[in-house]
Amino acid sequence: MSNVWHNRTLALAGIIQALNSVQQIARQGNAPIDTVAASLASVFKMNPKSAEDVYGNIEGVSVGLQVLNQQLNRKSYRTDPELLRYLTNIMYLEQRLKKRPRILAQIADQIKHIEPQTEELSPADPLIIARLADTYVNTISTLTPRIQIRGEETHLRQPENIERVRALLLAAIRSAVLWRQMGGTRLHLLFQGRQLLYETHTLLKRIPRAGAA
Repeated sequence: MSNVWHNRTLALAGIIQALNSVQQIARQGNAPIDTVAASLASVFKMNPKSAEDVYGNIEGVSVGLQVLNQQLNRKSYRTDPELLRYLTNIMYLEQRLKKRPRILAQIADQIKHIEPQTEELSPADPLIIARLADTYVNTISTLTPRIQIRGEETHLRQPENIERVRALLLAAIRSAVLWRQMGGTRLHLLFQGRQLLYETHTLLKRIPRAGAA
């Protein structure tokens, strides 16, 4: 049972991490490159051996786990309604996506064509990001409702930021797929927050210098 929650928590942290980076780009015009790269790398894990393998290891979602801890911990007083709204929208879109096998196949095909470039380039390289953004536009963006990102217009109008946001939304969808595959549901978010918080603490303790605040 604990392994199930372990996997669900990792997947949820993966969604949160990608969306947190989206917020940082929208609000500040940038996000830590290592965190962005870790999220985008998960897109290329089409046949992972485990939930951890999707992110390379637990450290691949360390930021997501820390932010998730803040959202689940009522004592932190750092709940972000906007982040939770994005999370709900991503999960809703993933539910719609699973009913569209043609779009799923299109996503898989485009990712397979991009993947060889990651042998020489970082997942956060502008070229990779541009191609992932195109994949998002050609597939996920055709579904409704479209996710409306809020932030500073000066940042959101910049082409490179638009591409990074789209690529990260694709990464969030990838983690939402994993969440569903691990049996995660929206009801778990509503009624199993304590279990998710416990597992988040457990995972954070395994990350050097991460700790659960």
